[in-house]
Amino acid sequence: MKSWRIAGSLALVAGLWACGGGAPVEPDETASSEAALDCAALNSPVYHRIRPSNGDSLYTLNANEATNAGTTYGYTEDRGVAFRASGIAGTGLSPVYRIYSPSRTEHFWTLDAAEKQQLVTQGGFTTDEGVGFFASATASPCLVPVYRYANDTLRKHRFAITAQERAALSAGGWVDQGIRFHVAPATTQPVDTKFTLVIVPDTQNEVVSNSTLIDHRMQWLADNQAALDIRFVGHTGDMANWDTPDHIQYVRAGNAFQKLDAAGIPYAIAIGNHDTAATCPGGSACPGNVNANLRNTTTFNTYFPPTRFTRLGGVFEAGKSDNSFHTFSAGGLNWLVLSLELWARTDAVTWARNVLAQHPNHNVIVLTHSHQNSGGGIEQGNGGYGNNSPQYVFDNALKLYPNVRFIFSGHVGTHAYRAVTGTQGNTIHQMLTAYHDGSSNPTRLIEIDTAANTFSSRVYLPYTNVEKTDGSKFTVTNVSWVR
Repeated sequence: MKSWRIAGSLALVAGLWACGGGAPVEPDETASSEAALDCAALNSPVYHRIRPSNGDSLYTLNANEATNAGTTYGYTEDRGVAFRASGIAGTGLSPVYRIYSPSRTEHFWTLDAAEKQQLVTQGGFTTDEGVGFFASATASPCLVPVYRYANDTLRKHRFAITAQERAALSAGGWVDQGIRFHVAPATTQPVDTKFTLVIVPDTQNEVVSNSTLIDHRMQWLADNQAALDIRFVGHTGDMANWDTPDHIQYVRAGNAFQKLDAAGIPYAIAIGNHDTAATCPGGSACPGNVNANLRNTTTFNTYFPPTRFTRLGGVFEAGKSDNSFHTFSAGGLNWLVLSLELWARTDAVTWARNVLAQHPNHNVIVLTHSHQNSGGGIEQGNGGYGNNSPQYVFDNALKLYPNVRFIFSGHVGTHAYRAVTGTQGNTIHQMLTAYHDGSSNPTRLIEIDTAANTFSSRVYLPYTNVEKTDGSKFTVTNVSWVR
């Protein structure tokens, strides 16, 4: 039988076996990936069909392909949904490759790129059908292991998850080749459509003399992670006020964020002007080329290198967190957090545009230090020592893509909200939060409901147990999420 593809299919998914036998992922080699993998991302059913004439299996994400395989190619034995995987790449997920051997008339799936290449070049699997789906290489409490079985007589492979499936294959002469990857079970609980996104505004005044306020906030977030279903924390910059020889403000901030690390709460931090070599003790401008100083973020990256961010998907410059993107899943949807440098360089804007273009199925959240002015409009200047204005960044990147949903910023004023329309008709919700509070710890909570198509915003001060009544509390309805 020859391989086929269904025109217009979103993905061709497959089983996960290896003929030659790449090293199985044994249970004692795995580690919990809860911090790096949101199990809700594995929500797409993988259909299993068998061709009785030769025992070949088809595993596919595409229901139309499964149906066509039965009516056209003899895959008439319908085994239903084998498990659930992801049709798109994501943090903590690995591609499962699909290949086909005309001589063996067998489809084959493997997460091991080296095994795939060996089978393509030496094993007769000459038809490379790309990535079938995405699964986890490591274990997680919410996932189940997928075992691969081989049948030498049929010269075929098959997957099994449940004890019943494994026992049936063993009784039929199939040989257990161990765990090959991890997926969500075929039957899953209803997706929780409500979760909280947290935005932390300028904390520069919280770390100058001590860390009481920032420590308290981070501990409060950790303590309330489950109650609020906190899925991601964003910081809009000016984390510190200025650098000192002992870097004490960064030490305090770094220790505070360790509370989120310990709780497994992912986060991203935009860089403000006070987080760079442009601002000297007392808040004055440092000597030298002020634009070059603005791009000197050595101390920030010493305490917050890219490796610290558990949902990191990529960076603009190697080894620097200044421009980065992060992905996670929540509310049954995919999300991308884009963290952009202050008054961005043109090359950084181009990089951001490429990231957005490559993630059309993600709801995008933008973090940047300066975007809105105190009146709520988009800032037109570059601070006098930056590169491009926020308006330039918006016009040349952010407003061009239909999946951009939020832009959060700080730097000036107190708070503002303004919705604008992107080039392709999408509503972009812009929120300014910048209280510069030295007596409490303002924290914006965005409570999202993807089923009701709403989000609610409020600014809460954990240290004083007060909720702001300054107009920063509101609810937006009829939100169009990317699904």
